Amino acid sequence: MREFKSFTTRELKINPQQIQILTPLPSTYSGLMYFTGIDPATGRKIFVEKNIAKKQRQKDIIVGKAIK
Repeated sequence: MREFKSFTTRELKINPQQIQILTPLPSTYSGLMYFTGIDPATGRKIFVEKNIAKKQRQKDIIVGKAIK
């Protein structure tokens, strides 16, 4: 997440102020990927953060809030 924050600031010249935590809908590719942890197009495993506190920490890093 810190690398992503650095990329958005350095390369894209933007500083996100809001981040949406994805809540995938049933019967969609995003829902399939979220619940199985597999990319249906390639069959490869993908990382899916499901812990609410860790999602919030990622969000805080992107919007620049202080992290303890």
